[in-house]
Amino acid sequence: MLLAGLLGLLSPLSLAHEPPSDRPWDHDHEEARAARTRGEIRPIAEILHGVQAQFPGQLLDVELKKGKKGRPWVYELKLLTADGRRLELAVDACNGRVLKLGDED
Repeated sequence: MLLAGLLGLLSPLSLAHEPPSDRPWDHDHEEARAARTRGEIRPIAEILHGVQAQFPGQLLDVELKKGKKGRPWVYELKLLTADGRRLELAVDACNGRVLKLGDED
């Protein structure tokens, strides 16, 4: 359910390809795409498959953040569990390891 929901949200975005622009977020996307090509980032679908096995729930939000000073790229995920808790996870975007787990206040 988590994976299907995210893929449904992302599929229109992945099909659209626009030429580069001067908008700062476009440069972030290009940098993330290049990191994916170099193998520094695994696709979010693969990451979510592993996360869903450990933390079943509904995906509320996902962000990809570039690591600073040699740190890995990180997917920041927000999940809603079946019992109504909202979880925040920081997941290494290369190996899928959960780096940080907390309840959202």
